Amino acid sequence: MKHLKKFNESLDSTKEEILENFLYITDKFGEPHVYSSNYGSHKKWTLSWNINMNFSVMQNAEELIKKLKDISEDIDDVLSATDRLEDYDCNMSISDNLIIELVPKDSGSEDYKFIQGYEWRQLYVRKNEVERYFNSKGIRVEKFDNESSYREGDDTNQLDIYLSKMDRVVLGDFCRMVEEELRQIDDREYRCEISGRGVCIFPTEEKSFVELTSK
Repeated sequence: MKHLKKFNESLDSTKEEILENFLYITDKFGEPHVYSSNYGSHKKWTLSWNINMNFSVMQNAEELIKKLKDISEDIDDVLSATDRLEDYDCNMSISDNLIIELVPKDSGSEDYKFIQGYEWRQLYVRKNEVERYFNSKGIRVEKFDNESSYREGDDTNQLDIYLSKMDRVVLGDFCRMVEEELRQIDDREYRCEISGRGVCIFPTEEKSFVELTSK
């Protein structure tokens, strides 16, 4: 219990340090939703603020441009904050939420376990491990998609992983490591292949699924 208490105190201390660096944005948009997830032997942090804006609907051009200018000025402090958090790389997205992702530059481990497990027709792929592997090779994961591939006839889906660049040696090594883990599953057969703008993990039998997990 003492070890767990010290671990939680360390986690809280890191969280407070991160939040202190984004006080300006918090003052502007309110308290963010903050959560951490495993990233090798360290933690990846995600902060999300509701900015109460919708850029996806048609609106007056002049008003929209003003909103974009205002928001760019408001979040300019992100660059200063990430300079101070020198142990992390920073990713960001903007929709109706401003989301900042802080990824450790050193994950503390060179071992990877991409498959969390298999349970009741569902294969669970560890999102952070996939990102960690490709980040270590200088490649960014741009998107995970396991929704648009659903096939009603077979009652299956697949996981498409879109990457910032194609390096067939790196992708080939990734597929080989995933295949080694997939061979340990007896109930269903899955494959991993280079496909399109990245890689794809998919079942070869009907009524089988691929899901993402941050565990």
